[in-house]
Amino acid sequence: MTSLITASQITELIEGDLQGNSNLEIHGAYDLTPGKELHISFLNKDSDLTSFHESLSDLIIVSKNMEIETTNKSIIFVDTPKSSFFKVVNHYFKFALNEVDSGICSSAHISSSSILANDIKVGSNVVIEDNVEIHAGVSIGPNSYIGKNASIGEGSIIHPNVSIYNNVKIGKNVIINSGSILGASGFGIIQQNKSLNQVPHIGNVIIEDNVVLGASCTVDRATMSQTVIGEGTKIDGQVHIAHNVRIGKNCIIAGQSAIGGSSRLGSNVILGGQVGIIDNLNIGDNCKVAAKSAVMKSLESNMTVSGIPAIDHRTRKRLDVLISKLPEIAKKK
Repeated sequence: MTSLITASQITELIEGDLQGNSNLEIHGAYDLTPGKELHISFLNKDSDLTSFHESLSDLIIVSKNMEIETTNKSIIFVDTPKSSFFKVVNHYFKFALNEVDSGICSSAHISSSSILANDIKVGSNVVIEDNVEIHAGVSIGPNSYIGKNASIGEGSIIHPNVSIYNNVKIGKNVIINSGSILGASGFGIIQQNKSLNQVPHIGNVIIEDNVVLGASCTVDRATMSQTVIGEGTKIDGQVHIAHNVRIGKNCIIAGQSAIGGSSRLGSNVILGGQVGIIDNLNIGDNCKVAAKSAVMKSLESNMTVSGIPAIDHRTRKRLDVLISKLPEIAKKK
């Protein structure tokens, strides 16, 4: 942040109603508990007001539906406190993790056949192979590798130590966090004459616009066609996407989940942490899978499932109640 921001500027940005000091200078954003002087925080709709009164923060975003007693804090009333707070953070206080200095580091190795926009950032020891296309505003962190014929769309950020293999196509405004590997060969095995032979993978990986990949994710290349992650999808760290998988738009996949080869996820699917989906399944739009579930069969759209094997969540809860009563039932026999 290069200059101080006032409460009135923040109020205008999020179209809220300010109660308090419009000239209050805000130095940053902080958690409500414990809070921090001259910082902004937010109060969830269902949060305890005790947190509000005990917070050290001087400017707090709250819901329009909340009644706040007299306070010496400045308050901004909005419809959605959480989203408004992060709009403020993104606009005024966001900083780039592992930010690369402007320009191209002298230690980077870049093929003369690659096409690079003028305003890209390339960190130390980056390798960019033949016929790569890097579009405007792209940042590539130190020690990353970009294979032949790959492309990275406008405004995308590649953090340090990322490996992008040959022919991988990355869209606009994509974020790939450190340690992720895109386009390695998938786990295709043919058993022949008591030996195991690796299937050649000659397809590629397509990452559509506005996708986020967490740290240490793997996205395997397709056997013949494409492995696809749809526009707007957000993937947590340590997630494995196997060969030929196709993920729809605006999906959320939490950490340590794995999706088996050739499975299909529709749009707006949510997977909790450590979910496993076996190969060749179809998961319909808007499905939700609870953490630590194992999906063993295809799911129709709008289903919510949990458990091992994953079944309808309401049925699972009823089963859990019955199972908890088994010891008592056994004693009566």
